[in-house]
This record gives sequence, C-alpha cells and structure tokens, in this order.
Amino acid sequence: MIKNAYVKVTYNFIKKNWLIYSLVFLTIIVSVFTVFVPFVTAKSQSINYKKVVENVYPKYPAASYDATSKEADLIAKNENVTESIKYEKFGFFISENSGIEYKLMGFSEKAIGENNYVLKSGRYPNKNNEIVIDKTYIKQEKDTKLGEYIGGLNNLPYKVNDSNELYSAKKKYRVVGIIEKNPEYTRVLSKIKTKNRVEEQPMFWLYNTDKYPENSVNYTVLIKLKSGLDNLYGNCVKLGVDVAENPQKVVQNFEISRLNESIIGVTRSRDDYILIFVSILFIASLFRLLNDTRLRNLGLLKTLGASSKDVCIALIFENLILGLISTIVGLCISYVTTYKLIGGTNVTDSAIDVALDTYKVYFNENDILLVLLVVFTPIIINLVSLIISYKKTQALELINEGRRGSKNTNLVKIKVKDFASKISIIGFINNFSNYILPIIIIVIIGSSIISVVGVEKIMSTEWSEYDIYESEYLGRNFLVKKDGFSVNNGISMDDIKQVDNYSGLTQNLNIYGYLVCDVGLVNESYLSNNAISQKKGEYEFDCTITGIDSTREKELEKMGIMGMDDIKKIKSNEVAYVLYNNLYYDNGTNKYQEFIKNIKQGENISLKIPYISEGIQKYKTIPVKILDIKNTKAFVEQTSAIDKTNVEFVFDLNKLKEITNVNDVSAVRFNVKSDKERKIVNDIFSSKYDIKDREMNRIKQKELRDKTYFAKIKLRLAFYIILLLFSLTFTIRIIIAKKEKDFGILRMLGANKKLVSKILLLENMVFVVSSSLIAVALGVFRIYGYYKKTHDLDMYYKGVTHIKFVLPMTTILLFLISVFIVFFVIQRYSSRKLISTNVVINSKND
Repeated sequence: MIKNAYVKVTYNFIKKNWLIYSLVFLTIIVSVFTVFVPFVTAKSQSINYKKVVENVYPKYPAASYDATSKEADLIAKNENVTESIKYEKFGFFISENSGIEYKLMGFSEKAIGENNYVLKSGRYPNKNNEIVIDKTYIKQEKDTKLGEYIGGLNNLPYKVNDSNELYSAKKKYRVVGIIEKNPEYTRVLSKIKTKNRVEEQPMFWLYNTDKYPENSVNYTVLIKLKSGLDNLYGNCVKLGVDVAENPQKVVQNFEISRLNESIIGVTRSRDDYILIFVSILFIASLFRLLNDTRLRNLGLLKTLGASSKDVCIALIFENLILGLISTIVGLCISYVTTYKLIGGTNVTDSAIDVALDTYKVYFNENDILLVLLVVFTPIIINLVSLIISYKKTQALELINEGRRGSKNTNLVKIKVKDFASKISIIGFINNFSNYILPIIIIVIIGSSIISVVGVEKIMSTEWSEYDIYESEYLGRNFLVKKDGFSVNNGISMDDIKQVDNYSGLTQNLNIYGYLVCDVGLVNESYLSNNAISQKKGEYEFDCTITGIDSTREKELEKMGIMGMDDIKKIKSNEVAYVLYNNLYYDNGTNKYQEFIKNIKQGENISLKIPYISEGIQKYKTIPVKILDIKNTKAFVEQTSAIDKTNVEFVFDLNKLKEITNVNDVSAVRFNVKSDKERKIVNDIFSSKYDIKDREMNRIKQKELRDKTYFAKIKLRLAFYIILLLFSLTFTIRIIIAKKEKDFGILRMLGANKKLVSKILLLENMVFVVSSSLIAVALGVFRIYGYYKKTHDLDMYYKGVTHIKFVLPMTTILLFLISVFIVFFVIQRYSSRKLISTNVVINSKND
C-alpha cells in the first residue's frame, strides 16, 4: 500500500515538476559531453596523427648520420639491431650550372629506396663519377640530359685529431639516371602540415672510386631495431653509447623524430580540470535546488507512515536511474560528436595538422570512470543530504520545507514600496546557498573566456620587418651551414641595389667558424652537453661569425649595446676587433650561460675562419681583440646568430668581407610600407631567395596557434558558454519557482504585480551583477599574471622585452552584454507565470 502510494506520490511529483527533471537530465548530458569530448577528441587526434607519421618511415626509424667505418660495423653487429644500411658521405657539391649545393652521397640502391626515391629514367650508376639526380633539379641544371656532365666544387669538411680540415676540389660528374620521390610517400607526406618538417637538401647519389683524405669520409647508417618504434629515443641513446660512448651518435630519423616532437602527448590540462570542476558544480547546484522541492513531496510519504528504509531505497534507485540513463545518453552523443571533431580542426597542442583519411576514437576505462565520477559524486552527496534531512525532520516540517519563505525576515515590518531593494537583498542573502554554486560557475567561465582572449591578444603583438635570406632550398648559404659551404652564392650587391632606397635597410654576413682556445677556460656544462672529453689543451669550438653594416652598428649603439668608441675600433684596419657575445643557450638549464670564464675586454683570442682562394674554400686562423658588450642580455635578443647554442663574434661587414674574400651577404632586412612595395619585392627576389615578411609571418603564426593551442582552448570555451547559459537559465528558473509563498505574502501586504516583478528582478540582478564583476576582475588578473610572467622571463633571459599588456575590452563588453541579455530574457519568461498566478490565494491556503 505504502509502496504504491510512494510510486503515485513520486509520479505526481515528477509529472508536476517535469521541467525541472528535464533540466536535470539535460544538465547531466551536457556535463558528460563537456568532460568527455574535448579531452578525448584531442587525445584521439594525437594518436591518429602519430600513426600517420609513423607510417612515413616504418622500416628504419633510427639513423647515425656521421658514423666512422668502425662505428658503422659495430652498429650492424649490435644485438639490438636487426638490419642496417650504410652509405658514404662525400661532403657537398656546388654546381657550376645552378649554384645549388647538393649533399654528395655514396650510391646504394637500397639506400635510395629507403630515402623514398624511385628510378624514373636511365639507370643506376656503376662506374666512377657517375650520378643520379632528382628530377626536381633538372631544370635548374640547364636541362642536363642523360650522359651529360655537371661540373662544380666538392667540399668535404672533416677532423684530424680534433682539428677541423677541409677537402676542396673541382669535379665533373656524369648523369646516368633520374630519380623522383615515391608517389605514395609524397601523397602521405602532403597530408601532414607542420612548421617542424625537416627540409631535405638536394642530393646527388655518386658511384665513386676516387681517393679522399684518410678518415675524411664518414657514413650515414639507417637502422632497424628489434624493438621497432617502442621506446625509440631510449634505444637510440643506448645504441649510441654502446658503439661510440656517445648518446647522440644514434638518433631517431630526422623526419619522424621532428614530426613526433610536433605531436605532443595529450594529458589533462588545467583547462580540463576547470571543466571537470565546473561540471560537478553544475550538477550539484541543480540537484541542490531539486532536493529542496523534493523534501515537501517526501513529507507526504512520511505522513502516510512510509518507512525510512523504503523511502531511502526508492530515492537511491530514482537518483541512480536518472544519473545512469543521462550518462549513457550523454556518452552516446559525446562519442558521435568526438568522431566528427577528430577529422576537423586540430585541437591538440601539437604544432602539426594531418588530413586524416581514416581515424578512430581512442578512449579507455579511465575516461569512462572520470565521467561517472563527475556525474555521481554530486548526485551521491545530494542524495545523502536529502536522506539525512528526511530522517531528521518531522513530516509537517518537510511538507512546508519547499514553500518556506525568507528566514529571519519579518516582512510585515517592511514598507514594501519604500524597501523593494532591501527586500531583494534580503531575498538574495536568504537564498545564498542556492546562488553560491551558480556564482562560482559564472566566475570561472567568465574569467576563462576573458583571460584566453586577452592572452591571445598579448601573444599577437609583434613588430613588422622584411627579411631576405639566401635561399636554403637552392643552397645559397655562403659559408652558413655548420657542416657544409657554398661559394659566392649569397645575396649579390646588384640585387641589394634594387632595395637600397627602402627604410631600415641593413645587411649581414653569417658564417660558421671555430673559436680556438684552451679547454680549461670553457664552461664545464658546455663540455658535458657536447660530449667533449678533452680536459686540457687547445680545442676548436663551433662559433657563429657575423658581419654587420653601419646601419646595424648605429642601431646597436642606440640600444646601449655598443658605444661610439667600439664602432670606431670595429672598423679599424690595424687590429681585428670583434664584439663578442660570451653567452650561449644551455639546453640543460634552459637559460643563457657564460662560455669562456672570466674573459675581459681587450684580450686576444683566435678564430678559425673559412675563406675563398681561387674558387677553393680554405681555413685560416687569425687573432682578434675582444670588445665588451655594454648590455649583454639585450644583445642576446638582437643577435643575428642562427644557432643560439653557439657563441657569436661580430665583425664590421666590410672587414669580414675582406677576410673571407667575398662580396655577397647572407641576409638583408628592411621595412615595407604598403602591399604594393611588398609585391614589388616579392617579384624581384622570390625566384632567387628566401623572403620572410615578419608581419605576414606573425599572421601565419597566429593562424597556427588558432589551429593548435587556441583551437583547443576555444573548443573548451564553447563548452564554458554552454554551461554558462544552462547555469543562468536553470538557476533563475528554479529559484523563481520556489518563491511563490514569499511573493504571496508581499501581495497580501499590498504589493502590486509591477512591484513584485521589480523585487524579483533586483534580487536576481544582485546574483548576476556580483558574479559578472568578479568574473571580469579575475579574468583581468589572470591576463596580467600571464603578462607579468612573460615580461619577467624576457627580462631574465634576454634583458629586453616587447610584450605589451592588452585588455580585451571588446570581449569584456560582449561578455557583460551577453550575460545581461540572457538574464533579462530568462528572468522575464520565468517570472511571468509566477506574477500572473493568484499567489495570494495560494499563500492563504498554505
């Protein structure tokens, strides 16, 4: 009998409050969706991307790019290696036809195949000085036909007892075959968009029997490991230590390692945990409001004599069924949505975007358990609270619980017309327990929206300059590459004359050379990181050598980096003065460190510099005097060094040209003032050189961020906005429904409908205004926190910063306007029924 009564009472309650139950059902679905979709989408994209990338190089994922003959043999015999391919490195070949710098590799049909080339025409080389060439470069080589020769300069840098030497000789090679990239490999690779891709340098594959200096020719070894791709980095380090006692001797294949580095493993971020926290609060807040109404209904059962055990079991069953059905529906919707999102915009933090042909949703038991935890934790807490209230409270008190008016408030003593605002504040205070969770939700969501947009604005601030470099694709790097060189193929003076009227025009020449000094003077961290075991005596350390022009010298003088006396000295013909940046970027500590300990201005040091003599490249060692940098950290940012892990020596440009016997430069920089000027520059230089428009580069970087980090964050913001709308709607809707008795008393005291509507509006205004203002304040504080941290890091590492504090005023205004529009719409709709009801009669009946 009682059980039937319970079913009937419960049925009538659900029927009467179907809207509240529908909102709770929808709330759980939205919360499941919010917790599951963003993280599982990012994780699934990352795994699908990784599988595509790993298919690019499935057979030989490891390599040694500079192995001696002995080391190559040890690699082949190692127990962890199942197969290896080795081929010679004969240095570099600079073509007389095109000026292109080619890697000169020893021919091996297997090696060509594993480098994803196939023979298009002709045959493979089998006689001395025969080569095959990639069809991409036939046109640049003046349409060389099969059987014709290509002449040029062969440069091979090598070491003899830690001394850097160079074999340089003029050669002629006969073209016997034309190769091209495997179409299937090209198709797969074309689907991978990343800024971290390794740009392949053009290659000649040479059959060679000529003699080179002893021990000058090293090998590239492609390696297949027993473990495949599992723990690839760790196994490469172990193999390198085994064969050469050098953890860097064997590395992951450049292409696959760079692409894999681009794919960041997805873990739960702070944004994910914020979403989880908000979702729990969201469910808890609605169940809290529902339970207050449910208590009155349970009072009827207690009056009928229902046992606490039966009611508790029924409540548990009712809540768990509601939670379970909502969760299952939410997971189904989430799975379908996740599958659709995986093939769309990249929402991982990875600097890579892959056009996926096929893909899967990847989730595990932990993802499901987290969803269950988010849904059932607030349900169980509210259920326990409801059961405790049911057991401890008398039946009549329970019946009145849901319609209880404002506590501790004697409404009779208040003059309604004079104290509408006071009544509203009292109503807000007395309902604060109902408002607190929605306030927290709005604060978290609003501050997150504002902070993300603000951080994006700060990150997008940049200055605009136009750079032209010698084209790496065409090998126009005069003395720039660390392990190879080109001759007289930089930017010529004739080309520079075409832009000499542009403002801010500067030129520089970057080359790689060697600092010759005693090992004992060098930072131990540098020696350790570069596996230099020599403890004493002279050693040749990699360094960058830069020549800057008068315009650049004046810029550095204005920045306080060098003085007028330094400019005079650096131009001196008597002694070679250099501006010495003694800082290098230490990857171990992630900050700049001193390279030479206790070096002082005016000291002499020796530099080994490449130069050109009769078309052949050679080295010479010259003494130079050190000039102090007045602001070292500022110079670190201003430096033109390509490799920040190297120290840099700065010459006057004309002085360095004289030393190296060249006229060309490595790069020029200038400003463009219009799209017309930009087009003119592109038309002049794009076919010959690399052109970098810093303004356009900034835009592209922003687009990349939008596709990676900010796309991921904005996906979460979409869920924040959904939660915000639902929280505002449900909170105001349910609280207004619970205030029937309060407004009945006000009507009996003489308040008309207009005044009741005003009081209701003011009470909810307190809730919306307070939470919105706190959200804006917290969002601005988070933006400033990012700005301050970035500013301090720039000053710490560089000594100078360009970052500016920017407030997203448009976003703040849109947030406030949107919240208030939604509030007024919901407020008007929800209060209309209450105000139009004859609440006076209902209150008298109560």
